Amino acid sequence: ETQEMSHARCVPSSRLVFPSPTTHKRQRVAPQAVRAVAMATSAQTPHPRLDPSRVVLFVCDVQEKFAPVIHGFANCVYVAQLMLRASELLGFTAIITEQVPDKLGKTVHALQAIIKDNEDHVYAKTKFSMVNPETSDHLDSLEEVIAKPQALLCGLETHVCVSQTAFDLLERGWEVFILVDGVSSQRTSDRSVASRRMENAGCVLTTSEAALFELVGDARHDKFREVSKLVREPRPEVPLPVP
Repeated sequence: ETQEMSHARCVPSSRLVFPSPTTHKRQRVAPQAVRAVAMATSAQTPHPRLDPSRVVLFVCDVQEKFAPVIHGFANCVYVAQLMLRASELLGFTAIITEQVPDKLGKTVHALQAIIKDNEDHVYAKTKFSMVNPETSDHLDSLEEVIAKPQALLCGLETHVCVSQTAFDLLERGWEVFILVDGVSSQRTSDRSVASRRMENAGCVLTTSEAALFELVGDARHDKFREVSKLVREPRPEVPLPVP
């Protein structure tokens, strides 16, 4: 064997050989299979629905001193009064709090006439969350009679008292629904970020009208006409932005 032939076997060839391309046919998936997968996925993911027998309304700190500084304050007042009146119609409990009322004032005048018959459900507080020593006995009593309570939450401020209330209620096992047309902050950025954070934590974002018609559920409901009249009442001209 010559030296040249030996050397030739040791040197790799410069010619590259690629595997022949394989043609992959796209397989069609039967619509029935797609639906089955979607239904299975949906069954594994909880989608809370409002249940009038389990709902509790939380009205958080809609007070006089906040009026000049909260973005869209009139919307918070509107939704709070709408939901308080609806709670009387549909028979669900309402809890109202006031943050340090000796400094920040009482609940706004527009709500006073509605809550006067429920003064035992109005709590002064210093803790930001509505879940606090003042409300604990009331919440405990509700949890004794409602297997999995649901909270409808409105008020202010979204990124402080509202969000801390939402997180505390989630930790207690409640399903929490945020009425986005009735929560706000001084800055829209705080409201937007807090809303997204609450949703990521497991809260459901909804609106007051959507919540009420979900609670009614049927045009044959004996309170349907009265609820329909409530939601047709004039609203603040400038709505709060979508979070």
